[in-house]
Amino acid sequence: MPSPISRRLRDHDWLGACIDLLIVVMGILIALQVSNWNQRRVDSGRAHAYLGRILADLETDLRVNGNRERFMTQVGRYGQQALAHADHGVLVEGSAWRTVLAYFQAGQFYAYSREGNAFDEMRDAGDLGLIQDSQLRSQLAFYYESDANRMADIMLMNLVPQYREDIRSVTPMPVQDYIWAHCFRILPGSARDQRLIECPSPIGDTEARDILARYAQVPELSRELRFWLSSQRVAALNSPDDRQDALQLKDRLEAELKR
Repeated sequence: MPSPISRRLRDHDWLGACIDLLIVVMGILIALQVSNWNQRRVDSGRAHAYLGRILADLETDLRVNGNRERFMTQVGRYGQQALAHADHGVLVEGSAWRTVLAYFQAGQFYAYSREGNAFDEMRDAGDLGLIQDSQLRSQLAFYYESDANRMADIMLMNLVPQYREDIRSVTPMPVQDYIWAHCFRILPGSARDQRLIECPSPIGDTEARDILARYAQVPELSRELRFWLSSQRVAALNSPDDRQDALQLKDRLEAELKR
């Protein structure tokens, strides 16, 4: 059966043919517009889902790294006490046990958090273009992928010191077991909050002094401890800037999600 347009052309009804053609074209354009609108709505939903997950990762970073900062302050304090004994023979508050504890706790470590799972998934799927704000895309890329942040995370913020291995290699296992059971806590919750806590001595003064004498026979310990304390100081200088970057990015994400 010939189409209405064909019939009108055959009958030389040029005006009717033009009107029918216009109706067809308008129908196609409207359908395309509706399809594009639906796609934009789908893309906007996907972008908001990604950004919501990235925001959740960022909030986790801020909580975890806040806990890490408090924990590493404790570690640094123990390290100063241990170094005072290594350099000058000063016991922590006159206690051989508390000095042993200081040596051991000075080797503790808390991983720096930069959770990039949601951002990585978005990038790998080729979906970064879903973020319409180019400045926000740049901020996200800098926070998660810049060479400066990657190098700082690997070489500074997540440096695992040799001192950690060596102090554990010369501390008797019963003492280590006691410290883990009574002088260390991981608090419940998703932010992996850890605490170093004071604890009574499980050994006599003579045995504690023997352990300190054993430490003195390993000259590498004091050198490694100095390096570890120095690294912590540099990391502490970097932390405020990184936290500020995270807070600014958090504000941008929250504003974007409210649009």
